[in-house]
Amino acid sequence: MEYIIGVRFKKTGKLYYFDPLTFGFRLGDCIIANTERGEEIGRVVKIIDKKDMPKDIEVNSIIKPATKKDLEIQRENEEKAAEALKYCKEEANKLNLNMKLLAAEYTFDASKLTFYFVAEERVDFRELVKSLASKYKARIELRQIGPRDEIKSYPNLGMCGKEVCCRTYLQDFESVTIKMAKEQGLQINMAKLSGACGKLMCCLKYEEEAYKENLEKLPKVGDIVETKKTHPCGSNKWEIIRTGIDFKLKCQGCGHLVTLERQKALKIIK
Repeated sequence: MEYIIGVRFKKTGKLYYFDPLTFGFRLGDCIIANTERGEEIGRVVKIIDKKDMPKDIEVNSIIKPATKKDLEIQRENEEKAAEALKYCKEEANKLNLNMKLLAAEYTFDASKLTFYFVAEERVDFRELVKSLASKYKARIELRQIGPRDEIKSYPNLGMCGKEVCCRTYLQDFESVTIKMAKEQGLQINMAKLSGACGKLMCCLKYEEEAYKENLEKLPKVGDIVETKKTHPCGSNKWEIIRTGIDFKLKCQGCGHLVTLERQKALKIIK
């Protein structure tokens, strides 16, 4: 079988696809390949039949399978990156730079050293880059990341008590809006709807499609519905005045208005 391998270079990073060439791979094997960051070691997490691959997905070729020696080099690079991070923090403090450094990483060939940081304002780190470049003799990149990526960079618990999704399995951050919370009938309390990063919780997106599908089946404002029981006035027809967390209905017989929770309203409607 001709196949394509799906490779991840970070625990929850982007999934890249590669042609294994003449090499044979199993899940969990490590490979060396080029990414936009440079030469990196990644782990095979997916094996797909070539015939099942979507045509619009980019497929590159690997450089080679990773050997034990390569993995040792990778571990050494991680240790050197940890030391470089300490030095970078010291230098940033000396230069009075208002930035929080979170992580550092080398490419496999150690030609590039990237530092990740967060800052509230624009930071002029030119002097810091000069200092780092002269010490490490590598191409230096300081990359500013947002609050979501910051939380993803170290262990953190969500409101559910489990480790945050962005650190365990989420590949990409999808747009989450307050409208999703409203459609799901949640109370609009930002303290309860926000995750550890201060943004709306990613899990609001998980059931969005199911809620959308159900909402399409619900009666809309202006619709006339029939209830299972008749009103004391003798009519069982009601106009929908408002929908949302609760429903407001108007009796077509006497004009009486009633407000019910969504669940109760749906139970009495035929």
